[in-house]
Amino acid sequence: MRHEEDAFQKTERSLLKYKYLWSKSLMDWYAVHGRDLPWRRTRNPYAIWLSEVLLQQTRVDQGLSYYLRFLDHFPTIQELAKADIQDVLRLWQGLGYYRRAHHLHSAAKLVVEMGGGLPQSPAEWLQLPGVGPYTAAAIASIALDYPVPVVDGNVIRVLSRAFGAEAPYDTAEGLRWIRQTAQELLYTARPGDYNQALMDMGATVCTPQKPACDTCFWQKKCVAFNQDRVGELPKRSKSTKVVPLTLDYLVLFHRGRVLLFPRRDQGIWAGLYEFLPQPWAGAWDESAWDQHWGSEHPSETLSHRLVTLSHALSHRSLTLNLNCIRLNRNLHLDGGVWVTLQDLERYPLPQPFLQFLKQIDFNHGRTQQSHAHRQPRQGPRSQNP
Repeated sequence: MRHEEDAFQKTERSLLKYKYLWSKSLMDWYAVHGRDLPWRRTRNPYAIWLSEVLLQQTRVDQGLSYYLRFLDHFPTIQELAKADIQDVLRLWQGLGYYRRAHHLHSAAKLVVEMGGGLPQSPAEWLQLPGVGPYTAAAIASIALDYPVPVVDGNVIRVLSRAFGAEAPYDTAEGLRWIRQTAQELLYTARPGDYNQALMDMGATVCTPQKPACDTCFWQKKCVAFNQDRVGELPKRSKSTKVVPLTLDYLVLFHRGRVLLFPRRDQGIWAGLYEFLPQPWAGAWDESAWDQHWGSEHPSETLSHRLVTLSHALSHRSLTLNLNCIRLNRNLHLDGGVWVTLQDLERYPLPQPFLQFLKQIDFNHGRTQQSHAHRQPRQGPRSQNP
């Protein structure tokens, strides 16, 4: 405990020594090199809130088009609140982390129900679904000039390297150091611009890999650079565990349509559409089909083919086994909806499913490329595509 107190006292003295120089240097750099982004041209809390939610776990270049499209469809919080969640998810399609969209929609409805006035402080923002300490601080400082620092991955990396964090940032001691340092260095005259400058520095100069130290305004005073510890900082006590997960589906085609189902659970892809979950693992099994649905829907397939996809999430490594089945008769399964290729955009789908379906010939249940290149055959027609 004594060692921890000494470390913080040393840090505080160092921060007081460099606070003015750090803030001035950072703000001067930002005035020249800050990114010109649409949400920085407004003080509208709703637009800034939307940008912060969209950019969680998402690169700016990827999220920009989503932001513009989302704001075009839902220009006010009232428009978002009265929208159907399926419309919200459809616009979110491809961004991942769909729980963000659910929380954003729920929060908009809550705000409108309470009169439509947006929160005025970080503490009030924290009362909304899906709004954590970083998002609350970002919105309050940028939109309302509230003097509060933000702490995200960029900020942790910049401060850890610039001022030499010793404790891993995912420990209580390390997080305390980060928060204290961020608070001590905050330029309270322009907290929103300061926070955005700090995030821009982390995104464009002090990057996780191959940081541009030669162009950094703080290079001569940077603890990590001068101690040759840039690759070491920030420290992390443990790595994120990626869990493998295998999902099996039946992809049913009939007369140019595919059968989709709304996903109702609260796991990954909650609220999106998916194929028919397959109760057994592996390849097509006619007897297994008959066991589950045969009494009402006898197995009458024209062809079947197993396609396996891989898809990486931040915390999961997915293996998707898709049994593509071409049926010779229509099926009416509870909750299912038959969808043509032209109507796919109306149904929010997980990105790997959407990309897969865009390559499929709906009339034959196989990729258009394999269908186009298949050579004519003589003799009886094969049951396999």
